Amino acid sequence: MKFFTIASGSSGNAYYVGLGSQHFLVDAGVSGKRIEHALHKMNIRHLDAIFITHEHRDHIEGAGVTARRFNTAVYATPLTWQYFSRNRSLGKLGENQARIIEPDNPLIIGGAEITAFDIPHDASQPVGYSFHATANQKEKIVIATDLGHVTDSIKEKLKNARVILLESNHDPEMLERGSYPRFLKTRVASKYGHLSNAQAGMLLAEVVIPGKTHVFLAHLSDENNTPMLAFDTVQRVLDGNNITLGGLKIAERNIPGAMFTYG
Repeated sequence: MKFFTIASGSSGNAYYVGLGSQHFLVDAGVSGKRIEHALHKMNIRHLDAIFITHEHRDHIEGAGVTARRFNTAVYATPLTWQYFSRNRSLGKLGENQARIIEPDNPLIIGGAEITAFDIPHDASQPVGYSFHATANQKEKIVIATDLGHVTDSIKEKLKNARVILLESNHDPEMLERGSYPRFLKTRVASKYGHLSNAQAGMLLAEVVIPGKTHVFLAHLSDENNTPMLAFDTVQRVLDGNNITLGGLKIAERNIPGAMFTYG
């Protein structure tokens, strides 16, 4: 199992997942050129699929271009595709490139099983994604960002993952003191907005495999958070619950991360 972050934050999100010989992209919220450059730098020359979490621009900006350059399928939920069709968000795709994925209905591609799961966010039909190798249940990675709050279903999907990329968007005090207009502060902190650092820590304390799960904190706000604050807050919550991790890292906003390999 391989994983690396291409970009993470309100200015753009894109993540690579590799299982066996399959290569996947989750979201494509930066330019197609940046995505292609990051993949080629890791010697990845083809993609088996692109999975879209939801239609907000920081998750789809380069999706159409990347799909055309790699001649690959784009998966999204039915209501997300309705949004794309109405707004022509991805440009023109080939007849077989636009694919539907239904939440909680596993999809098999090669030796990988991919499951979309519902998340609470202010979008048409937003989802997170779980990937695992069909031949090895221990090779499981879950990507979950843009969560307004945590549900029991989300907890279940994160359990037994060896790698978790989880939103740690903001610090509530920084958000309250910051320059965002009131309506935006309310949106971010709402049940359909984004997870705070402490909320991310509390979720992780319930779902990680002690000493084994590797966590990447993602989608940090540039204005209402800092990497150090996110890391320290989550670590403090975990320490308070006597939880250790296999590793804790911050997903960089603009710089691709190193390739992480498990197993």
